[in-house]
Parts: sequence; C-alpha cells; structure tokens
Amino acid sequence: MAELAHHVHWIHAWPEKPTWRDRLRRWAYPEIYHFDPTTVPPRTWLDRPAGAYERTGWRIRAAYVGDEVAFEVEYVVCRPCAIGWVESPVSYPGYKRLGLASAALRSLRHQYPGLEWHTGGGHFRESEPFWIAVGADVPGGYTQQERCHHVEPWRVKRT
Repeated sequence: MAELAHHVHWIHAWPEKPTWRDRLRRWAYPEIYHFDPTTVPPRTWLDRPAGAYERTGWRIRAAYVGDEVAFEVEYVVCRPCAIGWVESPVSYPGYKRLGLASAALRSLRHQYPGLEWHTGGGHFRESEPFWIAVGADVPGGYTQQERCHHVEPWRVKRT
C-alpha cells in the first residue's frame, strides 16, 4: 500500500464560480467532484478537499483498504510562500507502523516539489522521533511554524 502512494485519485473542489466547462466535467465525470465515504475508492490513495466541518482550503490525503480508512493526513500548500504544512497524521488501528505516514509525506513532497514543509502545531513527545526521521533532508524539516496570511487571511496585521 505504501508503494502506491504516488498513484492518487484526486477529488476536486467545486469552484465558487463554475464555468460551463466545470459543469460539463461534473456531468461527465461526477466522481472527480464527490466521494461517497461508504463506497470503495477507485484507488488505494485518495486526495480530497477537507470538508466545511474540517479546515477550509485544506486537503486530506488518505489511504484506504477497501472502504476502510487506514491512514490520513491534512495538508495545505501556499505557493507564493513556497511552504506546505501538514497536520494530524493518523494511522488507524491495524495499520500502524506500516510506513503509510512516511509514504504519504513523500508523495506530497513529490507532488509539490521545491517547498519547505512544516507543521503548525506542537509535536507530542512520543511523536518527536517520527518527525525527526521523516524530516531528515526535507527543506523545513516539518518543524513548527505558523501558517502565513495566504493560508489564514485573519493573520494579516491591520495598522
């Protein structure tokens, strides 16, 4: 499963102002805009927009075994700042220590080359060896850094 991390099925976010091409694409290929979590995904790895109840603008990269989630991580990329942030990597029971987190993070770095990678939150003491291991030779090293104003517009300081 970890070896397939570069083969990802993408679910696209529906644009605020859809064009006629967006509407045609949604009619012809509805699976690229919607994923039913009760069905088996078309590929082992799935990348989808985080829902409104999660984080606006963020995406979730997840690994599935059948219709069961084995692993997921939330991420967001700021191209102007050339930084990517990852948060909350979770391997579910029965899928821990299989290399899924490392594979997902490697896949994201491959998908978005040239970025520094950070986390926004603090690392639990028991997870520090993981972050050190996956951050070796990675620009940014998954160190803690606040998100920029492009990702979180409310961070803009008004004078």
